[in-house]
Amino acid sequence: MATSLAVLLLPSEMRSSDQAEFQAKIVDDRKQLFAGRLNYSSRLSVPVGDSATYPIRLTALGEGSSARPTPEPAAETRAFQVGGVQGASLTSASSHVRVVRLHDTTARQVIAAPQDTADWNWSITATEPGSYDLVLNLTTYQKDSNRALHTLKPPITVHLQVESTWSHRIASMQDWLIALGSVAAALLALYAFRTPLTELARARREARHERSRGSRDGYL
Repeated sequence: MATSLAVLLLPSEMRSSDQAEFQAKIVDDRKQLFAGRLNYSSRLSVPVGDSATYPIRLTALGEGSSARPTPEPAAETRAFQVGGVQGASLTSASSHVRVVRLHDTTARQVIAAPQDTADWNWSITATEPGSYDLVLNLTTYQKDSNRALHTLKPPITVHLQVESTWSHRIASMQDWLIALGSVAAALLALYAFRTPLTELARARREARHERSRGSRDGYL
């Protein structure tokens, strides 16, 4: 009986052991991460209907990191732990803003040692002028999985200012004039339809009045 009980408990014991080993591996991998630096911009402007490129760079730091400086795409910086597979995303909640990652960069890139860099570039376009917020997220993944070892908390908010242009103003004015012309045409059509009805109603009133007066004259 004792042997049977031990056999029955063995699978759950193995599952617990596997889970503990899995969690320990994640903790160990997080300890292996090293310091990194994110270069980015928190503001971006673009003319409406045009496009602008938004670049970021993630650099692994370490001994001698200042010995071989590399050109940075932006002045603002933020610390971020790196080591392995790095992912970045830039999104907008507005339907007027379109964000597309350029083909010269991939969604996930590898940083394995100090001095390694990962660059991402997005094309930003907007159909309406105004102020919008983009959200920049970074993730350090455990190898090729979707398990996050480190994430950017809180995400970075990129303020996008979309400037109006004369061509957009003219196009908007043309749309407004077309809409105004449609309203005017509808009013004219309504008036043209209303005039015969008014004349018909007036003629009927006059006819009733004549009949009424004729009846009174006949009675007298």
